[in-house]
Order: sequence, then C-alpha cells, then structure tokens
Amino acid sequence: RRSMNDSRDCITIDRDACVVCGACAAACPTEALVVEGLGLVVVPQRCRPCGVAALVCPTGALVCPGGK
Repeated sequence: RRSMNDSRDCITIDRDACVVCGACAAACPTEALVVEGLGLVVVPQRCRPCGVAALVCPTGALVCPGGK
C-alpha cells in the first residue's frame, strides 16, 4: 500500500500545457504546488489528491490520481 506522500499519489503536471499562471498554486489547500522560477513544482509530502488545483487550471494541465 502506498502512502499519501508517495509521488504516484500526487497531482501531475503536463508541462506542455502548463502556462505557469499560478491559479493552481493559489487554490491548493495544502500548498503542494509552488511556482518556482519559470515553472511549477509539486511538493509530494504536502499533496493530498483532492482535485482542487486541477479544477481551477485554465489549460487542463493538471491530472489528479483517481480522476478526482
């Protein structure tokens, strides 16, 4: 059984679709998404695959495990 901190349980980013607008980072309730430099970084230890960030992404660049 994988833990909630396992990177496979975290939201994933389609780097080709991401425009680094920051909407997901602002919406993430656990601050698991961080805009760093010219990119977006996932902090797996903070990610709880709730799907909030994926819902607000204007380009659909985020995929939450389990389709949440």
